[in-house]
Amino acid sequence: MKSIVRLALGAALVASALSPAGAADLETLRVTYVTAPFNVPSIVDKHEGFLEADFGARGIAIERPEITSGAKQTEAIAADAIDVASVLGGASAILAKANGVDVRIIAVYSRSPKAFALMTRADGPTTLADLKGKKIAGPKGTTLHQLLAAALASTGLTINDVDYINMDLPTARAALLSGQIDVATLAGNNAIAVEKAGGKTLATGEGLIHPTTVIAASGKFIENHPDLVEAYLATHRKALDFIAANTETALKIAADEQKISIEDAKAQLPLYDFTPTLTDADIANLEADQAFMIDNGMLPKDRAIDIRKDLVAPIAFSAQ
Repeated sequence: MKSIVRLALGAALVASALSPAGAADLETLRVTYVTAPFNVPSIVDKHEGFLEADFGARGIAIERPEITSGAKQTEAIAADAIDVASVLGGASAILAKANGVDVRIIAVYSRSPKAFALMTRADGPTTLADLKGKKIAGPKGTTLHQLLAAALASTGLTINDVDYINMDLPTARAALLSGQIDVATLAGNNAIAVEKAGGKTLATGEGLIHPTTVIAASGKFIENHPDLVEAYLATHRKALDFIAANTETALKIAADEQKISIEDAKAQLPLYDFTPTLTDADIANLEADQAFMIDNGMLPKDRAIDIRKDLVAPIAFSAQ
């Protein structure tokens, strides 16, 4: 667990690369650009220039720093280096808030339990109980980390029963296929690549976790620019409407961006629910995520937050 001091130090590094915004008239909106695992609304929005058009009409420029790590996005918010974390894991938002970062959820980005998986080769473990003592790799402190812990717990094991190695998704995929590890936690095109190489899925998040990816913003931005928060969400809805009305075109755009086939893109889209309105069920899922992190030593119990009161901005319940 990062301390608040370490979080601030990391934030300072991000701040050196990204310029802070003023609190009065906003000249530039800084929104992270995250495409993986299969973030079609973000890909479509950038390709079509919806943000640039809508905010350009207000005299506001758009910056899209590619900060894919949830921890790095919240560090950037802490440093006043970005305004909106466009695709942020619910667990990352909870951990940041618990560590004192002024971050609030303004909408749901996606719900996608089936999109996250434990993958192995054809000759790898056949059941979750077989994972004891195995080498498993994937990005720690993420939804995939949570999936691994939940899958192990379902068969009476813990993270301490495996050799868990921190790797990004492409590296974990390569390590799995080369035989360096036994299992990888994967999503999106990395999981598809393993399947095409003859690999198999041991488990997905379905029935184990309820991953909720959110759109979050700094409390300062929400307080100083409530009209721009609404404008951002209206632009996000434009991307969703485009996908609904032009599904084939949207899939082609996303497939080209991720360098996958249109068939693979079509297979992934049904795994995601991009409905942006936050519901009571989403709150319950985030509360369950927090409880899980506490039970598994990822968050000290005395730092637990009130999800609805401390983390969620009221606009999230009307972000249609």
